[in-house]
Order: sequence, then structure tokens, then C-alpha cells
Amino acid sequence: MTTQRLKCDLSPEVTTCLRLKDSVRPDCCPIRDPIPYDGECFVRDIGKELDKLSRRHERMFVKRKRLMEMAIPKRRHCRFVPKCACPFPKSIEMVRPCDVQSHTRTEQLALPTVRRLLQRRRTAILAGDTIGESILNRWLRYSYLSLYSRLSNVQPLVKPKKKKKKTEKQLARHEKYIQKLANPKKAPKPPKPKRSAGEIDQERLKKLASPKAFLEELKPKWELTSQMKGYKATKRLKEISQPVMRENVHINETPEKVSPNALKYKPSARIKEMSEPLTIRDANQGMADVKENPFGIAPNALKYKPSTRIKELAEPKEFENTHIRENPFAISPAALKAKASPRLIELAKPKGG
Repeated sequence: MTTQRLKCDLSPEVTTCLRLKDSVRPDCCPIRDPIPYDGECFVRDIGKELDKLSRRHERMFVKRKRLMEMAIPKRRHCRFVPKCACPFPKSIEMVRPCDVQSHTRTEQLALPTVRRLLQRRRTAILAGDTIGESILNRWLRYSYLSLYSRLSNVQPLVKPKKKKKKTEKQLARHEKYIQKLANPKKAPKPPKPKRSAGEIDQERLKKLASPKAFLEELKPKWELTSQMKGYKATKRLKEISQPVMRENVHINETPEKVSPNALKYKPSARIKEMSEPLTIRDANQGMADVKENPFGIAPNALKYKPSTRIKELAEPKEFENTHIRENPFAISPAALKAKASPRLIELAKPKGG
């Protein structure tokens, strides 16, 4: 007699890393140890005895049923409360890292790399190997949580984001940058040699001493080849070779013809005045613009009546003459008090005396 195992049955026969105690295991999934094939004949007797024991157990705790209900803790203080996996369609693998923890450096370095595991898991998924996929998932967890993976900050692979299309401004800026990079670099000028006073540059002397090289441009002689002799010009070449004949637009065919508007035109008085010839001065007659009586007064000037303001302005102004003294021969008191210096006395003497 073999019993069918449930999905949440975590007995030692199941290949898992977690072994739950009977006190922690949920009630919906009891563990039933397999009965050996030799002891199948004792199943009926054992079942009867177990039934008696269960009845006696129920009778003992009838009066203390309330106490048993109150004894169940409301909040479980354990670290992890397992849940029954019966409603889940897939099998659940429970791993506790503290049980399978690599403490040494060699064990952690021996773990395969994340990239290799991801590649192998991809092949397992494509092949449909669920067992291999679960094993590789466990190894991936170990590799991600290892010390060296954390130090190198290994992250799970992410699909690359699609690059956005650049705008017109970004493309124009990129083209300018490419043109800037495409420009040839200027070769740095060699530094001037440091020479002391009176020292001669030998390279400069050699360059000046070398003779100048003149390259004569020799033009090849013109020869009439056989191809030129048998050449025939096309129609297009003949058309192009002919001179262009253009009409003379500036010549009027009928110059004697007068327009009807000119025949109907009536000149104004100003145009008639301007059309008269200028008066030419004759040497015998004198100046043409000189009037007969240049000193005569115009009739308008005789009729003019000046205003009071013009009369006021026309009167001469009287200025005091400060330069003329009342008594020019009088001596000023300052001159009488002045004392002549020896230099003035010397200058006052007549010359040749």
C-alpha cells in the first residue's frame, strides 16, 4: 500500500533544503510514513488500536476544550511561518540560506558566474527541463547572494532600452561636432633652437648652402595624330561653333515718326521761359546785367515806412571813452611817491653821454 504524497509534503524523501517540524507543519498536509510491504497484514489491527486511542484522547480533553482553544497563540513569534502549497499549481521549493551557507572564500569563488548560469537556464527553458530550471534557479540565488557578487554589484540582466530618435536640433548639433572632428589637426610648430650669442645654426647653414632646384615646365609638342585626322564633328558641335546673331534693339526703324502725345502737347509758361536762349554778353555793349541807373532807389523802398524798433536800432550808440584823461599832463600820486631803482637811473641816462 502506497500513499500519494501532497505538493506541500516536505518529508526527507523530497529533494529540498528545508525540513519542517511536526509542530510547525500545517494541519492540512499530514506526513504519512510509507508502510513496508511485509507489514500490510497488520494494517487492520493497527487501525483498530489507533481508533481506540483517539477516542480515549478525545474523552480526556472534553472538559478542558476551552483551555485548549485559549492555549493556541494568536501571534506566532517564529521567524518564518510556512504556508500550505496545496492551492498552488506549481511545486514550491523552499530554501533556507542559513543551512546551505558557504563560509569559506574557496566555496564562494567556486560558484559559477551569473552570466553562465543565465545562459544555461535559457537553454533549459527552451528544452522544457523544469528540474534543471529549478536547480539553476537555486544556483543563481547562491551566486547573486555571494560576497563577491555583492562587492562587484552584480545585477540581473535587463533588456536594453530602445534609443529614441534624435530631433532636428540634436542632429544639427551632432553634424557640427562631426565636422569639427573631421577638420585636420594643425601640426605644432617646432620650437626655436636656443642659441647663445655668436653661435651659428649648422642646419640653417646647410640649407642656405644647398643649390636651388629649378624645375622647367616642358610642354609636349603638338602632333597631329591619326585619330584627329579621321575625326568628324557632331551636329551639336557644329551648332555651338556658329556665331550667335542677336537683333539690334537700340536702332529705331522709323526715327522720323512723331508720337501722337507729342503732337497734342501744350508747353507751360515756365517751359517757354526756359526754352529761350541765354543772353550772351558782348564786349562792346558792356555788362548785360548792369542796370542803367545803379544808384537809383527802388519805388518799394520809397514807399516803405520804418517801425519804431527799426528807428531805435538805426540810432548810433554812444560809448564812453575811458582811455582819454581829463588832464593828460597831470602826474599820478603813485608816480610821485615812487622811488627809482639804480637800474632805472642807469637806463634813464642818455646814450653816448
